[in-house]
Amino acid sequence: MGMPGRTGDHKWSQRHLSHYIEGDLRPRARRRLDRHAHGCADCGRGIRAMRALVHAVHGLDGLTGSRAPATIFDRARLAGAGGAPSSPNA
Repeated sequence: MGMPGRTGDHKWSQRHLSHYIEGDLRPRARRRLDRHAHGCADCGRGIRAMRALVHAVHGLDGLTGSRAPATIFDRARLAGAGGAPSSPNA
């Protein structure tokens, strides 16, 4: 789970993976997640999984006739937080 003593970075990174994939993080926050994910197998896998999910969802556009929302994770964030969006740059 990353470097010892960096539990806060791991938890923060897990909460912000979707923002990272969507490009919603400010440069400083993106560097923070980059540094953490470089040494954390869980977060590295999370980034790869989310990229694959976004790629798959965008690939469905032509099949269903409806477009995926530009920010697909916004709905998941709202549902997971009981309707309150999370801040990508915390």
